[in-house]
Order: sequence, then C-alpha cells, then structure tokens
Amino acid sequence: MTNTVGGGPKTEEGKEVIRWNAARHGIRSPAPVVPGIESQEEWERHLAGVLESLSPEGHLEVVLAERVALFSWRLHRVTRYETESIALYQEKAEADLARERRMGSHVLGADHPETVRDNLKTAQATHRLLKRLPKMEADKPLSWFAADTILWTLTQYARPVAEGKVAPEDLLEGISVPGLPEGIDWEDYEGWTAGVVQAGVGAVARAIGEDPEELLQAATDGARRDVVGKERAAERVKQDLAKMSRERLLPDEKTLEKVSRYEAHLSRQLYKALHELEALQVRRQGGSAPLARLDVDGLAEG
Repeated sequence: MTNTVGGGPKTEEGKEVIRWNAARHGIRSPAPVVPGIESQEEWERHLAGVLESLSPEGHLEVVLAERVALFSWRLHRVTRYETESIALYQEKAEADLARERRMGSHVLGADHPETVRDNLKTAQATHRLLKRLPKMEADKPLSWFAADTILWTLTQYARPVAEGKVAPEDLLEGISVPGLPEGIDWEDYEGWTAGVVQAGVGAVARAIGEDPEELLQAATDGARRDVVGKERAAERVKQDLAKMSRERLLPDEKTLEKVSRYEAHLSRQLYKALHELEALQVRRQGGSAPLARLDVDGLAEG
C-alpha cells in the first residue's frame, strides 16, 4: 500500500499505522482546549484527522504534523473569536445609538431606541381606547389605568389647556366624575366601566363649555397624529439601527487589527510547519528538497 503525502491512508490497516506512529513517537503536548468553550473530543478528532491526512512517519514528522494540527486549530479559534466579536459589536448597536442620540439630541432626539418603541406602543394603545370608547357598552369593565388614560388625554385637547390657560391636572382636579364615589382615588376604584368614563368625558366637556362628542373626536384625532409622529420616530430608529448594523459587519478597528495580526502569525507558522513536513517526507522518499524556505510574508518592506 502506498500512502500519498496529502491524502492519508484509506484502509483500516493504514489508519492503524498512523495511530501506532502517533503513540510510538509520543504526542504528549497539553491539549489546546479552552475549558467551557472548546471540546477535548473535538480537538482529538481534529488531531487524528490531521495525522491521518499527513501520514507522518518518525518522531520529527509526527511533531511537525501535530504543529500543523495545533496552528489550524488556533486559526479556527480566531475565526470563532472574530465572529463572536462581530456579534457582540452588533449587540452594542442599540446602546451606542442611544449615546449618539443623547449627544446629538437636537437632531435625533434624546430618547433611547427602546423608549422610542415603548412610546409608540403607548400612543397606539391610547388611540385605540379613544377610538373605541363611543362604541363600548356602558357596562363594559375598564381598568383604572385605561380610564385615567382616556380622561387625561381628553383634557390635553381641551381648549383652555391647548391655549395654556390651565394645566390638565388642574382641570381634572376640579371635575367630579358622575358615578365615582367622592374622595376616592381613581386607582383605588374598582368599578370603572365605559359608562363611567363616558360620563367623565361629559363632565370635562361641560366644565369648559364644549360638546362632549366634539371634544372626544378632537382628542382621538390628536392621538392619531401622535401615533403618526411616533411611528416616524420609531422608523428613524429602525433605519439608524439597520445602518449601524451594516457598518458593523466587521469588528471594530482595534479588534480587527488584533485579529489580522494574530491570524497572519498563525498562518505563517502553519505553512512553515507544512513546508518542513513536506520537505522531510520528500527526502525520506528519496527526493531532494531543502528544509529552509523563504518566508515572503515575513520580509520587511523596503
């Protein structure tokens, strides 16, 4: 049976020779496995695969083949490190965008992207409540939060509030909601219904001399405009994050330089070990090959 330099043995007999050679010449170097990240079993399979492919004979060839396995294993680790670095860099995009927005708030707005999305959800929920209120059955239960949201938003579109003559909290303070027990805090009242809230809308309208339906419609329209504005803000954040993600397909400059230098170093060591092993195997088979090789990558720039 003839084993070529690159192909490795294909029969069980040939594979057994490789295993015997490795054991006989004693590969006892510590396994280059990072605990919790890399697998001892994967390293052993990788090492065995390299030894089988390179078919080393004699102690020196086995040592060189093991170095090939070691450097190729570390190159794989570099690829993994680069991938993880990019993933972490991407994960930081939202926080970095938030920092940019704080620094350039006059253009982008100072809110964190998550706050922008939450604001949109709140605006959408408020608009839905106002839009559905006229169609709700009077006995439909509502939470105190929903009731407070409707009446608070309503006062913001009341004419005196819009004209700056009174604050919305002061307007509500002077309103007595029919059906609501006197002296009870809104959040403590468990009997909120659509009918009670509708009565509250009427009380606010009467207090400022406006038509209840027109006031509710004005608040609904205003809430819709608020949704549109927050949709635009959320879309801007989405576009900014997408742009930042595209810009982060490579690691940051410092990490990229570190990875590139280390990868180049490992590649030179890998090819050097392969060249030396190839030269030994050619000489063993009766050929002529120099052990010394010109390292082009290592030449200084003139």
